[in-house]
Amino acid sequence: MATLAALVAVPATASAKSHDSAASSTAGVQVHVAKAETAVKRLKRAVKAGKNSVAKRELKTARSQTAAASRMARSMAYSASSDSQDVAATQALTLAGTQYDTLLKAITDLVDEISGQAQALIAQAISPSIAGKQQIVDMLTSMLTKVPAEVQPVLASVIAALSVGDATPVTNLDDAANSGTLPLNISAIVTQCLNMATSAIQTAFSTIQGIIPMLPAVAQGPLSAILDMVNSTVGTIVPSVLSTVTGLVDSILSSLPFVGGTSATGGIAGIGNLGGLLGGLLGGGTTGAGSIGGIGDMITNLLGGLFGGGSAPAGGTTTPAAGGIGGIIGSVTGLINNLLGGLLGGVVPST
Repeated sequence: MATLAALVAVPATASAKSHDSAASSTAGVQVHVAKAETAVKRLKRAVKAGKNSVAKRELKTARSQTAAASRMARSMAYSASSDSQDVAATQALTLAGTQYDTLLKAITDLVDEISGQAQALIAQAISPSIAGKQQIVDMLTSMLTKVPAEVQPVLASVIAALSVGDATPVTNLDDAANSGTLPLNISAIVTQCLNMATSAIQTAFSTIQGIIPMLPAVAQGPLSAILDMVNSTVGTIVPSVLSTVTGLVDSILSSLPFVGGTSATGGIAGIGNLGGLLGGLLGGGTTGAGSIGGIGDMITNLLGGLFGGGSAPAGGTTTPAAGGIGGIIGSVTGLINNLLGGLLGGVVPST
């Protein structure tokens, strides 16, 4: 099984001092991310309990710590002058990007579950969080030509995952906008953010086509087929269809060799949670639900049964369908025309 050694090992030409500095900086980013994750968890609990004052405090902490992680990671990227520093910056940017993803999923889910000033603050946090995540994705993309060649396929996969691998914020915002329970001022903000989030993913579909050659060869064909079909549509893809499309992208990326073969809780047989890809990039191996570096759950029901088996038993692994990873990718490829061909009729026509 392939590993992510290229992302966590220091090139032989790098100095020990350079390695120590890079590792220290990455650790600093991780401290901010850990604090942000804790604040997000407390924010969720506060909203569920109706504790608006606590929710406002934890939202402020989550946003400030996420922004601090982003600033530190971007500073690392700007100042990197060696392979080891480039890789460390990539790791730090991935941490910051996945934290923005975590924050976005939380606040888009919570915006219609609270009222008053706390609701307004949560709604107002969505747009800058989308922009913050996009800033990270743009910088990761700029790093593609700087990192060592052996790192590029993993980095390209991370970029694709962060950009077009999950439409949860879009579906959360769509549900909130259509709930009929939002005050008019909040509804206007949520609708604006929904358009912004949808546009960001659809723009990313076109952008990712440019880095397809850098992705692992086994994923290039299926992802190209999906992106070609999406980019040939006229109008805006409705959120439910967009979620299915990103679910297919997520499944393809999650079945790559460097993700690992252990299914995370609720995962499809033989495929690790996409957090494994990001967790491995950060040096921690396959991550479980809720850990730093996790970007979202596998789309279990979307492709459940396709790979012949359900979830892995506790503490064990499962064997992918016949043909291994190639068989999984082939199966997903077979779904594209049958599934997306019909779904992509469900777009909002351009006017």
